[in-house]
Amino acid sequence: MRGDSAGGAGTGDAQPADLPRPASSDGRDSPRLLIVSYHFPPAETVGARRPAALAGFARDHGWDVRVLTAVAPSPEGGDAGLAEASIVRAEPTPRLPRLNRSAGTGESATGGAAPAPSRFASARAVAKGWVWKAGMELLVPDPQVNWIRAAVRGFLRGPDRWRPDVIVASGPPFSGFVVAASLARRLGVPWVADYRDLWSVGNEYWVRSGPRRALDRRLEQRVLRTVTTCVTVSEPLADTLRRAFGVDARVVMNGIDRRPAPSPAGGPSATSTLTLAHTGYVYPGKRDPGPLLDAIALLGPDATRVHAVFAGDDHGIVRAAAERAGVVDSVTLLGHVSAEKSWRVQAEADVLVLLMWNDPRDIGTYTGKIFDYLLARRPILLLGYEGGVAAHLLRTRGAGVVGNDRETIAARLREWLAVKDRTGQVPAVPAAALDGLYREDQLRGFLEILREAAQRGTTGSQAGTATTNHRR
Repeated sequence: MRGDSAGGAGTGDAQPADLPRPASSDGRDSPRLLIVSYHFPPAETVGARRPAALAGFARDHGWDVRVLTAVAPSPEGGDAGLAEASIVRAEPTPRLPRLNRSAGTGESATGGAAPAPSRFASARAVAKGWVWKAGMELLVPDPQVNWIRAAVRGFLRGPDRWRPDVIVASGPPFSGFVVAASLARRLGVPWVADYRDLWSVGNEYWVRSGPRRALDRRLEQRVLRTVTTCVTVSEPLADTLRRAFGVDARVVMNGIDRRPAPSPAGGPSATSTLTLAHTGYVYPGKRDPGPLLDAIALLGPDATRVHAVFAGDDHGIVRAAAERAGVVDSVTLLGHVSAEKSWRVQAEADVLVLLMWNDPRDIGTYTGKIFDYLLARRPILLLGYEGGVAAHLLRTRGAGVVGNDRETIAARLREWLAVKDRTGQVPAVPAAALDGLYREDQLRGFLEILREAAQRGTTGSQAGTATTNHRR
């Protein structure tokens, strides 16, 4: 996931009473909020976390919340603290096959290669990759386009006449924006677009042809004609939306999700070895581990005292870089791991490595991983754009450092090795550095934006639409 604006106020310990009791536009005690999100629990994707947190937070603060999603129900019942009756699940069919990122990289925990896949499995993976790329290029607005009709119909044909005061759609996928705009028009209510990533402009991680970009921009402009407010995760991204589409754009950071410490409790080792850890996806051509591994090689004999652990899919990029640098013995590749294992890897490291794109076009990007790293309270080594919001956040919070050339990184590694020699451990990031960065701190502002949108009521383009369309 991308961006968040640096900053935030508050301690993260405020109680629900901090927010005024909401009221609907027609005088009801509780305003009604519909969250449209293709991703939602029980799915464990990063895209499910923000809408799920918003749903739970809004409910806890007196809102009547319902969710429209594509995710099948959990055997345990409702998710995000919502009753299953409050979740409308409209599953799209048929659906393009997706690349199975949960399969891992084919590396063992010791860094050795796992058995090679069969020719048939390899050919099948390649074919699925081409199908997925074709879908990303040809299906508009995204491969989830076949969810739009199912979602709109699924909500309008619900068992009751529940009608929201405001709709918020979280994307990507941006088919959810089309769903929200359609429902807002039919129901005569305002809607808010929540951009976890940008769509047609400012998103360099989604590779598309020039004609496809132009088509996406026209579609996005059309969809946003009726939007009340746009929300995104950093000020540079919000400014991109304002300039490109002339919309009201606000910033709501993702924030740190509170979670219990891993069990059994772990922590950095007291040995003389400096353990670095990177968890998450490595984007080819944009998140390069090469400078870090080259820096380890520069340490000479001390290179054997540095151990870098990579957990997550990397397309073989890390192994190739380690082989070029001659530090294969200093690297462990875990491949895909569970969320619990990822958290444990972070908590047990001396230093966490955050790979980002060292390019001005990444100025507004925060990966969702940065907030997980902050919760682990281990110092962060960022390889990425020094003028970006992520670098600014780490510097102002005293939570990490930025380095992009091997000499700078090597010097920093030597400093951490010296600290371990003197004290046995690299100090944790102070707890105060996290103040104001927790998820609930950011969601307070989100609820205020939604309250404002609900109070504005219908826009001119929506006012002529009768509520009776609800049952069509």
